[in-house]
Amino acid sequence: MNKRHGVALFLIIAGGAGCDEGGAADPGPPPADLRVDGNYEIVSSYDLTAASVLPEPVAQYAQEIVGLRKDPAGTMFKLLDDAGVPLASDLMDALPGPVADQVKSAINDFFAADVYGNAPVSSELDALAAALQTVLARPDVVSQLSLPAPDATGATTATHRLEELRYHLYGGATEIAVPIAPPPGAPTVLTLETSATARVTLGTGGEDAHLQIGDHAFGVPYGDYVLAALDEAMHQRYGADLRGALGALVDCDAMAASVAGKCVLGACIGHQSTLSAICNDGLDLAYQEMTDRIRALRFDALRQSGQAQMWDAAEPAGVTDRRIDRLATGNWAASIDFGMGPRNVAATFAGTRATGP
Repeated sequence: MNKRHGVALFLIIAGGAGCDEGGAADPGPPPADLRVDGNYEIVSSYDLTAASVLPEPVAQYAQEIVGLRKDPAGTMFKLLDDAGVPLASDLMDALPGPVADQVKSAINDFFAADVYGNAPVSSELDALAAALQTVLARPDVVSQLSLPAPDATGATTATHRLEELRYHLYGGATEIAVPIAPPPGAPTVLTLETSATARVTLGTGGEDAHLQIGDHAFGVPYGDYVLAALDEAMHQRYGADLRGALGALVDCDAMAASVAGKCVLGACIGHQSTLSAICNDGLDLAYQEMTDRIRALRFDALRQSGQAQMWDAAEPAGVTDRRIDRLATGNWAASIDFGMGPRNVAATFAGTRATGP
């Protein structure tokens, strides 16, 4: 049985709002004629492979796909045996010893030579495992930050709303966007929009202004969105969801027909329907194991604060309009606790003013 892991994610930026910086002078509010209020689309990039922040190493979440790539027969047989399904063991018992000894190697030989389109199935499974790990551990989190006009000191209260997850997979050939919205039946404790204290000051490094965002929190069923992203990626590449993609790559019927015809000293393996059932049931179990492990991941508390440069981009003629257009060199510093103690994770963000007034 898979254990659901709660995620406590704390993002604290050094030099955030209210920090003293060793007695450094307060830069003061931005110029009164510089418009900083508005809605900004924020893209935050995290790397969850760092510091072992996930309950298991990232590669473990793709272990069934790796198994199907390296030893498909051994992987299927083990999954069936572990689940108490006797298909594989019954087949081996029914075959003469010399024939039974050849079953696994015949299955593996078939898949080692099989192709999908113009690519070896083995390379497609490698690419699928890599895509899964990217979706799981390297999300771009898209959000909207709404800044009301600050007071005379530069202080304001921002609203921050999560909007979607974005990924670039298969060397950039596949782009995925998954909306972040409460799934059906989601617990009411999920928080996808929240408020945070914020302050805009004069630029501290040559920028037009500087933004500090105070502590705020979200709650996200992360594993559900990972699986939605994987299904979308598979639809784009294979025309099916993740389970359908596994079936497209691991052609059970073709394998069964090929292996059933293999013979040793005049005795053939046969049992074509049983071989097909072993393969299909093995894929079902591989999919179930993999998705259960991913679905158990959730950010019960994602707590963060941060800071970024604010820039008024020049018009084509080189004239500025005294309105902030983009956020740059933003930083989140994260401390994530999956029940194993805090793990520090660095993350970056950037933003652009949303269209509209």
